[in-house]
Amino acid sequence: MSKTILYDVQNHVGIVQINRESYRNAFGETTYQEIIDVMNEINQDDNVKVAVITGVGNHFSAGGDVNYFQQLIDEGQEVSKEAVLLTGRMVKSVKQNSKPIIAAVNGVAAGAGLGLAMACDFIVMGESSHLVTAFIQMAFPGDTGLLYTLQQAIGTFRTKRHVMLGEPITAELAAEYGIAYAVVKDAEIADTVTELAGKLAFGPTEALGYQKELMAEMFYPGIDEFNKKEAEVMNKASKSADHKEAVDAFLNKRHPKFK
Repeated sequence: MSKTILYDVQNHVGIVQINRESYRNAFGETTYQEIIDVMNEINQDDNVKVAVITGVGNHFSAGGDVNYFQQLIDEGQEVSKEAVLLTGRMVKSVKQNSKPIIAAVNGVAAGAGLGLAMACDFIVMGESSHLVTAFIQMAFPGDTGLLYTLQQAIGTFRTKRHVMLGEPITAELAAEYGIAYAVVKDAEIADTVTELAGKLAFGPTEALGYQKELMAEMFYPGIDEFNKKEAEVMNKASKSADHKEAVDAFLNKRHPKFK
């Protein structure tokens, strides 16, 4: 039984909700695998024609759980390579899914949450929603293949702006970049997603699946190697004094002092 997500099927639409509202839907230890599992279920269920990923409450996902990072530090552990590889497998479970996947971004999608949204086929955002790469604030280079997928979507120099400086991508900027399928009033996100999901659900499911197969193979040929490399550098970064300082500063609501 899932611990951190909710799943339901309505009118041939699989609805996946990250369910850690008190943590702004930050990923728990089991969330990555639970999303992989539900994506596999969606992929194999002929009754499901399209899927939606969103977050319960006011936010899509704040990304990694900083409290968990502090726990690792307290226990003298680092972010394992296997943990980062798992984030890559989550992204692949979305990108290689034969069904179209829509990200309904309410509030913030940060870090791994943004990586998950970027793996989807369509992103619908509210006017007050924003996308934040976030990793650099934790003195991390990043996981979930985010640097890879963001560079593919918006280009190298725009990617550097957002991953190195941590500048947020507002809904307006997401529309300008072409990331967002639609930017609507916050109260209209659900209706817009329902309309889009309906169009996709009544489309030729098999042909859509073949399109996704082609795009996954031809547009993202290096993502597996990228995931291996980001696992190496994330592991190294998690041992650094800068990461420990970043986590402590975040939890104590102060500005970090990096060396």
